[in-house]
Amino acid sequence: MVTYRQAKKDEYKEIVSLANDVFKNDFEQLLPKTFREDNNVHEITKVAQSDDGKLISEVCVLPQQLNVGGLSLKSNYLGTVSVHENHRGKGHMIKLMNMWLDEMQGKYDLSVLGGRRQRYEYFGYTYGGEQWEYTINIHNINHALKDIDASQISFAPLFSVKNGKEFAAQFNKNRKVNVYREIDNIDKILCSYHHTAIAVLENDNIIGYLLTSDYNLKISELALTDYNNTKKVIKAFFKHFEVPKTEVTLPYYETQLHKELSDFAEMYKMIPCCAFNILDFAKVINAYLTLKNETQTISHGRFSAIMDGQPVTITVDENGVKTETTATNNAVVLSKMDAQKLLLTPSGRFFNLDIPNDWFPLPLFWYYVDCF
Repeated sequence: MVTYRQAKKDEYKEIVSLANDVFKNDFEQLLPKTFREDNNVHEITKVAQSDDGKLISEVCVLPQQLNVGGLSLKSNYLGTVSVHENHRGKGHMIKLMNMWLDEMQGKYDLSVLGGRRQRYEYFGYTYGGEQWEYTINIHNINHALKDIDASQISFAPLFSVKNGKEFAAQFNKNRKVNVYREIDNIDKILCSYHHTAIAVLENDNIIGYLLTSDYNLKISELALTDYNNTKKVIKAFFKHFEVPKTEVTLPYYETQLHKELSDFAEMYKMIPCCAFNILDFAKVINAYLTLKNETQTISHGRFSAIMDGQPVTITVDENGVKTETTATNNAVVLSKMDAQKLLLTPSGRFFNLDIPNDWFPLPLFWYYVDCF
């Protein structure tokens, strides 16, 4: 008989071992921010235990404190969905996922994950949001940035620089949108998924940091106190690390960084960021549509719907965005998946609804090292 339950404190090694076996990875090295024996991993893990006492499946949910333009949302990132190869096809993952989803009701506003689209659509997750990627190559540097003076820019390991941890924590706190990063854990957070944290210095003073991976061919965070320095930082980066190209990832709402990169990058693309399960539609819409209005200024209008049984009326006018938990008599009725498709993806515009085209998709985005 299989038992489904919360993990126990003394099962840490077994929890990590199962994840390592399933994913063929070393989770203590991949995600040191979470997988440490002193970090109470059992509190975020539900497990399936076989009748011989062994853990055969597990699902973890990492609570996250999300700030969107000064509005607080309760979010979580679901990960380490693991089933031992000898016990697959028996519904263990389904049972654990549904246990977590039941527990999330009324406790969280939003749940996030990364994984196969159709697998997680069964549990109410929709791929969407906006992740922008700019590709930059050495030809862009040699031609578009040939007159840029980058001689005062240098680089050093972030946590070897005085106050590097404090700088990184405060920078994240000051972002328009942020998942809270504890300063005491920030060195482990920023090295998640094999990232390297690099301080950006101008005349030996820290002015920002980069998070790089894949031998510096990817920059998942370009964090500068003044984005007017973007061009000289990128030029110095190419010279210092001798890379032929790199790819910079950023959210939609970092408009100044978009402006700088679009001046010289070879190309760009927008792709979905993660899979999202919206648990409180009004709160998520209000936070992210307000953010979009403040960074872009969207069209005025009004729309009312019942989304997965939740009444929502949205008004955008000269006073900003207002989201109410009521619905008009002629409100559109949308299933959960249709509501999320409307809110999170560009294909919502094909629903033939009377909504301004610039409202959606909502600009949900997760930085790579905040994922789980």
